[in-house]
Amino acid sequence: MQKLWTEEYRPKTTSDYVFRDPAQKRQVEGWLASGAMPHLLFSGAPGTGKTTLAKVLFNELDVDSMDILEINASRENNVDTIRNKISNFASTMPFGDFKYILLDECLDENTEIVIMRNNNEMLVKIKDVDDNTDLVKSYNVEMERIEWKPFTLFDKGIQETLEIEFENGEVVLCTPDHKWYVDIDGVPTVVKASELSNYGHILTS
Repeated sequence: MQKLWTEEYRPKTTSDYVFRDPAQKRQVEGWLASGAMPHLLFSGAPGTGKTTLAKVLFNELDVDSMDILEINASRENNVDTIRNKISNFASTMPFGDFKYILLDECLDENTEIVIMRNNNEMLVKIKDVDDNTDLVKSYNVEMERIEWKPFTLFDKGIQETLEIEFENGEVVLCTPDHKWYVDIDGVPTVVKASELSNYGHILTS
């Protein structure tokens, strides 16, 4: 079966992933050491690695694919999605220790979300959320109830992007640190997008 190159060559481990800084890497390694992820909210410009980091965590924790529900929330954002897909998924027993829901492509810094702050429920923009004190709603599978829990917010801020044009005229945008495979003396090798001009090609499946 053919795969999209974005999936074929997406980083799958923390050693392949380009972290924002050492502190972020230590944070992620702490989650992996505990064997479970907290409730997370990643933010940042397109192409900065939000979805990839989530999938790296799934892979490193050896999460069964049947325990992951991935929803493109820019397309599926109605009440029926929450009531049917998410509730039904969360209410069934996991194959492993936990079940995970990945809501992708759903937010920007001005998106408003409901939080609990100082025992008061309020609506704030994501950029104004304090991940040290604020809580977000979470579904407890074992207790079958909604709970307020802490979360972590990553923001990589405004990122420089590069435009890469393929021979067929197709153009993609990515960050300078985005990883690509090239052929070096017959060996598939990972390089950053900013280094591609040294090779003039990429490997595809």
